[in-house]
Amino acid sequence: MAITKEAIVSASLEILNRDGISNLSMRTLAKELDIKAASLYWHIKDKQALIDLIAENLNNEIVLPVEIDDAKEALTALALEVRRVLLNTRDAVDVFAQSMPMTPSRLNAVKFTLSTLSKYGVSDKNCVVAGNLFNNYVLSFVADEYRAKQFTFSFEEITAFTSFLGEQYHFGFDFEEQFLYGLRVLFAGLLTE
Repeated sequence: MAITKEAIVSASLEILNRDGISNLSMRTLAKELDIKAASLYWHIKDKQALIDLIAENLNNEIVLPVEIDDAKEALTALALEVRRVLLNTRDAVDVFAQSMPMTPSRLNAVKFTLSTLSKYGVSDKNCVVAGNLFNNYVLSFVADEYRAKQFTFSFEEITAFTSFLGEQYHFGFDFEEQFLYGLRVLFAGLLTE
């Protein structure tokens, strides 16, 4: 079997989805590829380079909404697209969090986000901070959503929890609705100086 970057990414994604990021190592990847760990280092410098490669691969799945003229709509579409991609791979949020956006498609996404935030009305002075807030909101929401979906609750547990909160508070599992609400809150605050 020829070892290619594509084979390395594919095997890494298999490990992530099956065993999680805590079990992704150069040794486990080499075993998955049925090669010796030393051979893997001919193709990948170290685990950080592997994480960067996986992040770039995941980011390549994100379709930037370049055809949407309205900045707020474009940012919403981008956030939904990033959420979709992150939810498709176990621990994808951790992969993004453990890598810097220094690869071609990630840099392109950063540039698109910053220019769209400028178009939305965020000052040049605050654009990078706003981009970071936007990114952190998406990553943290998806991490919480993924974690919440791993739990199973009985009807009695949900009823007890909602009773404890109080009837005036809505508790639901419509994550997309919650995600969009959080974006609206974020957008409302982005234009304040």
